[in-house]
Amino acid sequence: MSYTSETYRNVFTSKWAKKGLTFIGKRYIPQRGARDGVTLIFFHCTGSHKEVWEPTIEYLFSNVKDPATEAAVIREAWSFDMHNHGESAVFNEEVLKEGTTGLTVEECGEGMKAFHATGILNGHKLVGVGHSLGVSALVLSTISDDLPGVEYKDLVLIEPALITRELFTVNREDREGALRRTNYAISKRQDQWASREEARQYFNMHTIWQMWDRRVLELYVLHGLREVTVDKDGETTSKTILCCNKEYERRAYVQDEVYFHVIDRIKSLDPSVSLHYIFGKRFDLMRWVYQSVIDERKPKSIQTVPKAGHLTVQENPEGLSTAIAQILQGQTAEPVAKL
Repeated sequence: MSYTSETYRNVFTSKWAKKGLTFIGKRYIPQRGARDGVTLIFFHCTGSHKEVWEPTIEYLFSNVKDPATEAAVIREAWSFDMHNHGESAVFNEEVLKEGTTGLTVEECGEGMKAFHATGILNGHKLVGVGHSLGVSALVLSTISDDLPGVEYKDLVLIEPALITRELFTVNREDREGALRRTNYAISKRQDQWASREEARQYFNMHTIWQMWDRRVLELYVLHGLREVTVDKDGETTSKTILCCNKEYERRAYVQDEVYFHVIDRIKSLDPSVSLHYIFGKRFDLMRWVYQSVIDERKPKSIQTVPKAGHLTVQENPEGLSTAIAQILQGQTAEPVAKL
């Protein structure tokens, strides 16, 4: 189904940035949406961007219908950049330079609450969808403090990058070793190219990106990279770099305390909010880590997506869309006790 899209930018006061941060969301309106249907709210993973969800959104708009009436059940969808990712990294560039410790995922949760407070989503029935780090952003946006928390009907948690405090403490040495290896891998990864075309060729030559859906990879080239001008040997030239630089990405993996806070929030959510977990069929991460999170509060459903691992959104957007569709159509089965 065809759709139109428009981008919204909202500057909000942040305790981490004196000049405020720009929070950017993209609105997707299907050609035949349901006025009384649900509005989907998407948050991406570390190192990604808001447009990564477009193949998933397009599939959902085309295929999700009420099983009894064949009527549409989705009103519209929104996808948001974290402040140092995608288009937002460009708008927040000068503010980001002033920081010494880097932004945490908490700013994204605060940005969503500030955006919601504008009233643009008044009257909408919200279903939140988060992937990996985006799960934390989504859950944190439900917490009321200076601003009211966002109320969601359902939360869809895809490959959540979470671990309980107890499990982290017991396995501290292993977990800290894994984080060091992740940070090392990030630091060694190429992050600049002569052009987008050179970057595209680089991605096509490496296994991790070869596993991605072609549409998702092209969206990454378009929205996950940007051009900058540099002075080289006295001449001005341009190069292509990551929107989310390696330092921003690395910092996302050293925020242990905030993730424990997210799990505490999952446990304290209103019982009326349904939890749904979706995992890739290929377990890139340790299954027992996921199980520790699931055990904190019984979910309404657990599903797995074939031909996908932790980067489920990137690797199999149609398979993921099928799983989300099952949730929206109320066709999920009672979850099994263990993964």
